[in-house]
Amino acid sequence: MKKDWKFWHWDHVGVCLTTALLAAIIGLVSLNLSMFNPVEQAFENFHMTDVYYEMSRSENIEMNNDIVLVDMVELRDRGEIGQVIRQIDACRPRVLSVDLLFYKEGDDVLANAILMGAIDEAKTPIVFSSKLVDYDKEKNSFDGLVTSFFAPMGDYNFAYGNVLQDYEGGIIREYTLSQKYQEKTMYSLAYQTACMYTGEKPHEQEMNERMIVYGDTDFPVVNYKNIREYADLLKDKIVLLGTYSDEEDAHFTPLGKMPGMKLQAYSMLSYIQNRNIQDLPIWFSILLAFIVCYFSSWINYWVPRLWPKVDSYIISCYYFLMAALLVWAAFLSFMYLKCNINLLYPLAGIALIETARPIYEDSARILYNKCHWRIFKHSIYLEEEE
Repeated sequence: MKKDWKFWHWDHVGVCLTTALLAAIIGLVSLNLSMFNPVEQAFENFHMTDVYYEMSRSENIEMNNDIVLVDMVELRDRGEIGQVIRQIDACRPRVLSVDLLFYKEGDDVLANAILMGAIDEAKTPIVFSSKLVDYDKEKNSFDGLVTSFFAPMGDYNFAYGNVLQDYEGGIIREYTLSQKYQEKTMYSLAYQTACMYTGEKPHEQEMNERMIVYGDTDFPVVNYKNIREYADLLKDKIVLLGTYSDEEDAHFTPLGKMPGMKLQAYSMLSYIQNRNIQDLPIWFSILLAFIVCYFSSWINYWVPRLWPKVDSYIISCYYFLMAALLVWAAFLSFMYLKCNINLLYPLAGIALIETARPIYEDSARILYNKCHWRIFKHSIYLEEEE
């Protein structure tokens, strides 16, 4: 048997191409056969960033010093909500973001008057939530906007509170800065509130969709009954008023089910701290997959010939360490370089190369012996037979 331990060899490239072809076939099958839909959806619903958030969260989670959540889930009376707004305003926060919608005016004129009085007399800048509806795909804009009943009565700051998800019940990983509403630009609740907090003027930006960074931080939650006790905590902060424990306003996130107002808080903090994670281009992931597969092909050829009795253990350890190294390197890139590396292709390559290599080896042997393809004459797999 002639041994060739050269690292650079076109056979390893052939194994990489066979791995890519196998991955493409599996991808096409999963897309076109309904029986694979749950598997396809599971892959779409999983991102490595979910793992990074779990890795970054420690037992001693720090409380954020920019945003405070005020929970008023028990309140329904608008007059009482108006009193809560007065109490918050008395604490002198920098911005008050109201993640509530007061739909119809209703019959309680006195309660409406108390609420309106608290809003109009507040010295704190207030941003009110609204809801964009009736999306027109051709125009890439919304035709409808749902606001609180008092919208026509004054010049109030309304921003949309819509969340960004791929499908109903999907995991929310991103937020938007702006959307088009009847040819006008509307800003998101998170973005407009963050701009008012930092003193920045909101404007349309080229990168409209931003990743929500669920880091190792959490937000203090104050019950509306205890606002006066925590006046110092609310001072000069963003105060987000809403329903913290309302199951109807809960969404799925990488950290589990989360109240809508907490989701807004993470979105605000992501912009305030300029924690804009850049997704590296797909070609980088493909190049990384090729390098990993090429090296793995060489290892798969080399190890069994040096240590035939324990080769399966060594190769298993190699794959575990390679996957761990990729995840760790990508995690460091995510945390410190603010770059997100798509590990789908490299990890898929690691998973499939053990299947692809024998397929390539058998194909090379058949194409040379049966079809007389001279290109395989110097294949490292055929030289073993000489």
